[in-house]
Amino acid sequence: MEFERLHHRITHNLAIGRETEAIALLKDQLNEHHQVPAFWILYSSCHLNLEQWAEAESTARAALNLDPADPVAGECLAIALMRQHRRDEALLAIRQVIEADPEYGNGHYWLSMITLSGIRSNDDRVLARKAIEHAIRLDPGNPAYYQGAAIVAEAQDDNRAALAFLQAGLQIDPNHQGLLRVAGSIGNGEKIVGDQGDVLRGLISIDPMNEGLHQDYAESFVAKQSVYAHRFWLFAPVVAAAAALGQRAAGAGTVLAIIAIAVLAGLFGWWNKRQYSEAAKSLPAGYTKDIAARYPKLPRAIRAYQLAWLLGAGGATLGCFLPVAGIIVMLLGVLASQLGALWILQVNAGPPAGTADRHEQRRYLIRCSGMHAEGFWKRVGLVLCQLVIFGICLANGSRIAAVPAGSIAAGLLFPGFSLLAAQFRLGFKENAFAFGLAATTSAKNRNLALLRGNIGGLYFIGVHLFIGLIAATASFTLLASGMDSSLDPASEDRTPRQENVSDENLLKRLEELETRDPGISEYATPTLPELPDIPSLSVSEQ
Repeated sequence: MEFERLHHRITHNLAIGRETEAIALLKDQLNEHHQVPAFWILYSSCHLNLEQWAEAESTARAALNLDPADPVAGECLAIALMRQHRRDEALLAIRQVIEADPEYGNGHYWLSMITLSGIRSNDDRVLARKAIEHAIRLDPGNPAYYQGAAIVAEAQDDNRAALAFLQAGLQIDPNHQGLLRVAGSIGNGEKIVGDQGDVLRGLISIDPMNEGLHQDYAESFVAKQSVYAHRFWLFAPVVAAAAALGQRAAGAGTVLAIIAIAVLAGLFGWWNKRQYSEAAKSLPAGYTKDIAARYPKLPRAIRAYQLAWLLGAGGATLGCFLPVAGIIVMLLGVLASQLGALWILQVNAGPPAGTADRHEQRRYLIRCSGMHAEGFWKRVGLVLCQLVIFGICLANGSRIAAVPAGSIAAGLLFPGFSLLAAQFRLGFKENAFAFGLAATTSAKNRNLALLRGNIGGLYFIGVHLFIGLIAATASFTLLASGMDSSLDPASEDRTPRQENVSDENLLKRLEELETRDPGISEYATPTLPELPDIPSLSVSEQ
């Protein structure tokens, strides 16, 4: 077969996702075209599409052995090395491509992407930005370069530039799949492309066999489930406050408290169910099962939230009559909601599939740590709200104050211990706090930044654990105390009858003493005996 015809067929197969057929065809033509560098480049491209990185590397090297200056072969080699986490070798390979052909735009594009794949200092981010902007200058009509520029700008926390690059690329190609997909990872990207779920559904309808699109679509749905974490953190303390008021009241007051708990729980359940239904409504029929198969923790998290709602409402109602039992049930609901939040966070962090290598596991732990650490001031606000609820319960003399205290403890200890575990697993140089600070510092000050990052990280974790343990201690103390009987004004009616009897006898005796009117004779002055005259005493003179 002539090589031009072979090239056309292989390119067509790659475009429609038939890489396996393309490789089979190349094997059949191996003896005829094995001396052609472009033949091995096609081979390497097929392996790259199939994510067979080692095979892609070997076939790219075969092409370079025939033509060391071929920029496309060098590009394939650099990509294969980067995917195998051999960053330094990949950078060397792509720099050789740039030296051989300085006007080759893809060389500068991949220099930026490879540098960004393993940022060690702020110098790397600056280099990545310069490289991608140079690629745009070489080929301003290539939308893929604007996609890379948007990613680099977002990594530099330059959201305005990221949105500008995204918009400029979409003006060149409004249907560019890469730009539309990356918009979901850029802050405020939905202002340009609309809801990410709707965008991905449209792309899937055009390219239904694209596994990457299905993965992104599932991730966009999972990301929408993270909104429940803070809501459920407040749910149990709020219904606990209603239960505390109902416990103190009697008769009609208790009935009103139970009605309030039912209304609060009903509205809360309707609110969350409605939002979940809206998120699932855009999914194709049966797609929720596909998402559950991809992320087994997601259905478990949803069930944990449902259990937390049931335990919170049931425990609050029970607490109006049996405070200790109600507290235990509500605290179990708090733990269920925190487990649900943790599982959804882990799914959003993109857990590596199967037996992932160390690099993928490291990235996963860094993403988990970042998600645990973000939203710190919102967490402070929620803790303050629960402290107010704690004060309301305490002012009513109810041990149900143990519920908001336990909720604060769970909401701080769960992320605190997760961050601590990740801190030790990643080590001094690779934990999220050290990595985040070093990535924004020059290479000269990297070691100092690592030290500061570790100290700051341990302080951040320590605050969560310290306050969380104090809240846990307060919760257990209130649960074990006899607070309700000591502070309840109605406790006088529940004192033992023996004490009442003794108090009545004492009052009777006091009344007898107060009403007694003694006679005057009893207070008459007694007759004094007559005393003999006292003889005078004189001193005789000598």
